Amino acid sequence: MMENNFLIRLYVVGFLMLIFSIGIFYKLFQIQFIDGDKYRKIAEDKTVKNFIAKPIRGNLYSNDGSILATTISKYDIYIDTKIISEKIFQTELSSLCEKISKFKKTSSIDECRRIKIARKNNNRYLNIFRNIDNKSLEKIKSFPILKYGTIKGGFIVENKITREYPFGKIAERTIGYERVDENGNFKGVGLEHAYGNFLRGKNGIVTKRKISNGQWKILDNNLNKNPINGSHVFSTIDVEIQDIVHDNLLQQTINFEADHSSAIVMEVSTGKIKAISNFGRTSEGKYYEKLNYAVGESIEPGSTFKLMSIISLLEDNALDTLQKIDTKNGKLNFYGYDVRDSKEGGYGEINLMDIFRLSSNTGIVSAVNNFYEENPRKFVDRISNIGIDKALGIEIKGEPIPKFPHPDDKSWNGLSLPWMAYGYGISLTPLQILTFYNSIANNGEMVKPKFLEKVVSSFGYDYEFKKEVMNSSICSKKTLDIINKMLYDVVQHPNGTAYNIKSKYFNMSGKTGTSQVDYNSDNINYNSSFVGFFPSEEPKYSCIIMINKPNKQLGYYGSSVAGPVFKNIAEKIMSKHPNYLEYTIEEIENELINNKIVSTNQ
Repeated sequence: MMENNFLIRLYVVGFLMLIFSIGIFYKLFQIQFIDGDKYRKIAEDKTVKNFIAKPIRGNLYSNDGSILATTISKYDIYIDTKIISEKIFQTELSSLCEKISKFKKTSSIDECRRIKIARKNNNRYLNIFRNIDNKSLEKIKSFPILKYGTIKGGFIVENKITREYPFGKIAERTIGYERVDENGNFKGVGLEHAYGNFLRGKNGIVTKRKISNGQWKILDNNLNKNPINGSHVFSTIDVEIQDIVHDNLLQQTINFEADHSSAIVMEVSTGKIKAISNFGRTSEGKYYEKLNYAVGESIEPGSTFKLMSIISLLEDNALDTLQKIDTKNGKLNFYGYDVRDSKEGGYGEINLMDIFRLSSNTGIVSAVNNFYEENPRKFVDRISNIGIDKALGIEIKGEPIPKFPHPDDKSWNGLSLPWMAYGYGISLTPLQILTFYNSIANNGEMVKPKFLEKVVSSFGYDYEFKKEVMNSSICSKKTLDIINKMLYDVVQHPNGTAYNIKSKYFNMSGKTGTSQVDYNSDNINYNSSFVGFFPSEEPKYSCIIMINKPNKQLGYYGSSVAGPVFKNIAEKIMSKHPNYLEYTIEEIENELINNKIVSTNQ
C-alpha cells in the first residue's frame, strides 16, 4: 500500500515537471520565434538609440566677408578602456600616456594610473581631453591606441557647438541671436533669427549604444544620417562704417546722458543697411545694445515729418514757394492747446522755403490746416500715397505698423490734423523715417531697407537678394526739386537750423527734429534727431540719428545733440571714398576736436 502511494506521488511530480518543462520550452519558442521581434526591439531600445545629429550653423558675414557670427566646434575626448585588446593595451599604453601628458602638461605616470584603474573597473567612458579644437583633434587621432579608432582603440569623440561673435558688442542687437525653447520653437532677435531658416541647416541621425555609467557610444553603421550644415549668410553691414557709427553714437549718448539712442546708415540707391547701432542706459548709468530701437521703437517724429506735409501741400498745389504764411507771432491755439515756435515772437510772414529752413511749427500747421481743414481726408490720403503709412516688412522681427490717424477713426478730432502737420499724433520708427528720406535722395524711388546680400549653401547653391522698390515715385519731379533745395538749405544756408554742422569738405542735406515726449505730464522730455543724406549733389548714403531723452540741462535740440553725430559720421565715411573727395580721416578728426559748435536752434 505504501509502495503504491509512493509511486502515485512520483508520477504526479514527474507529470508536473513535464508540464513545467513543456511550459518553459513553449515560452522559449514564443520568445524566439513568435514574439522575438518584439522583445529584441525592447532590448535594443534599452541599449541602442537614434540621436539627433545637429548641423553646424552657417556663418553670418559682413559685406566684405568679415565674420559677424560663427559656429565654433569644441571636442571632448573619451576612451572605452574595456574594448581595447590586451595586446594593444600592454604594448602601447606607455606611449599613449606620454603623448597625453605632453599635450596636457601632466604626469605620464598619473595618466597611466588613471587609465589602468578605469580598465580594471570596466570604465567605458573615461575622459582624457576637454574642449579640444579641430586642429588638436586631428593630432590626437594619431596617438597610440587612439589611432585604431572607435572599434579597436576605444576612441570616443563628442562634439560641442558654440556660437561666437568676433566683433563683440558692436551691432550686437542687430546681429542678434537664436535659441530653441522647451517646445522646440526658434526664438531670437536680429539677423541671426531673421535669417535662421538659412543658417540652421537640417538635423541628421546618429546611432549610439548604451555603455556603462549611463553613457552612450556612437556606432558606425548605415543607419547614421549626416546632418546638412547651415548656409552662410552675407549681410549688407559694412564693418568700417559700423565701427564709425557705433563709436560716435555711443560718445554723444554718454555726453548728453540720454536714456537711449539709435543710428542707421543706408546706401541710397540700393537700400542696403551699412550700419545700425542702438544704445540703452542701465540702472548704473552704463550703455549697451539693450534693444533694437532703430527697428522696433515707434515714436512721434516731430519736425522731421514736416517734409511729408510740404510734399502734400506742393503735390496738391495748395501754395507755391513764394506765398507768405503768417506765423501768428509764434503761437497758435487749437481748442485750448498751443502750437509754438522755438523762437519767441515767431518769424512774422514767411514763405514755404523759410518755414522749412527755420522749422516753424506755426507756419507748417497754418499752411496744412488752412488748406485741408474742410477735407482732412485728402491730406491723409496724400500721405498714404507716399507709402509711409505701411510697415516696411523687413525680416528682422519687431517692426511696428506706423500709426496714422484717419478721419474715419472714432478718435479723430479737431486737433488731429494740425497735430499731424508737424509730426504729432502719429508714430514711426527711425528706420521708417529714414526710408522716406532715402527716397528723396534716390530721385523719388522708395526702396525697401535691405539687410542681406546673398546666401551661400553648404552644397554650393548661391542666392542673391535683389533691390525691392516700394514706390517708384513718391512725388513729381517738380516737387522733388523743391524739397531737395529745402533740405540743402537746412544745412548750407546761414539761417538753416542745422547750419552749425555744415562741412567744409562736402555738402550735406537733411532735417533737424526736436519732438516733445511726455508732454501731457509735468516732466516734459525731448527726442533729438537729424535725418538726411550726403553728398547733396550725388547722394551715396542716407543716415538718421535719434537721441532719446537727453539731459535737458545739457541740451536737447536736434541741431546740437543729433546733428553733430550725423556730421562726424558723414565726414568719416566719405573720407574712405577718394573718388568723391580729397581729404584724410586725420584732417577730419583734428577739425572735430578743434571745432565744437553748439546751436540753440531747433
